[in-house]
Amino acid sequence: MTTLALPAPVRVDVLDVGQGSCAIIRTAHGVTVIDGGARREYAVRTDPVTWMREHGITRIDDLILTHLHRDHVQGLLALARVAPVSRAHLPYPQIAEPPMGDDWRARFRSDAHVDSPDGQIQSLREFAELTRILSDGGTTLLPFSPESDPVIWETPGPFGLRLERLYPVAGDALETPALVAALAEITPAAAQTPAGTARIEALIHEISEQANAESAVFALHSVGAPAAPGLPGGAIIFAGDHAGEGSHWDDIRSRDHDGVLHDALWLLPHHGGDDGPAPEWFAELEPRALLASANTDHARLNADYWARLRAVTGVAVRGTHNTDPVLMENTGSGIALMFG
Repeated sequence: MTTLALPAPVRVDVLDVGQGSCAIIRTAHGVTVIDGGARREYAVRTDPVTWMREHGITRIDDLILTHLHRDHVQGLLALARVAPVSRAHLPYPQIAEPPMGDDWRARFRSDAHVDSPDGQIQSLREFAELTRILSDGGTTLLPFSPESDPVIWETPGPFGLRLERLYPVAGDALETPALVAALAEITPAAAQTPAGTARIEALIHEISEQANAESAVFALHSVGAPAAPGLPGGAIIFAGDHAGEGSHWDDIRSRDHDGVLHDALWLLPHHGGDDGPAPEWFAELEPRALLASANTDHARLNADYWARLRAVTGVAVRGTHNTDPVLMENTGSGIALMFG
């Protein structure tokens, strides 16, 4: 954990990276980047590398990857190539490039759909390259686990702010690290065989399927005097892609003894997908705003879910796909949120 000196408010920019996620948090201490989007959409959206250069940002203090899918890891790889990174908070330890047989390499397409075997293994290849670049550059790699310190940084004083991991924490059981370790145990010789290829495909598919349900969740919230007893108010929830079968939102909520999830601004899980919590679940938490990092096609697919969210919660659902950058109102004390 890092304790920061913070004479000025925290600034959070949620960038329009198309179908993907990228949030950049700036404090008097430094810069935190949560996820990086996918470079294939930057031609018509916001490229985080260009954005950082335009804003005079030359280094990253804390780089965070919520989970291993290409629309989150690919942009971080681009950032790590051009900017020094002090600390990297990652879902797995450093890994080597996953095994592939010669026949597979000959027909491999790095731009394949993320849900295909090629797309799934490309995400792992990019994560392997990310960890190599970070390690070679002297970055401190901090793979998070249920046992690791969930606090990324905290500002001092009676009205401080904290960036904290809400999932995974102590008591959570993760499946994907063991799957990644099993993949690393496949030898190059075994990868050349049909049985080895089948094993690799099965593992990478299981990793990809489980990644969303085990996506890390972070919150930027007050650690000072609450707005109401037990309810800090105005936190920003970075929900990653934590959604779908096997997700843990009820567990996350049940241990939220400080009320961080209540009266918060939500970056909705899985780009506002309908595999997130039910609208009634959100309504009980009385959100200040519901925000989704998504491209136009994804927003269209989830239009009915967004309409139910609006109707049940009584608050707007805003997507990065249809807005110029706008300063969100009614954020927590000391936090300025620019969205889009």
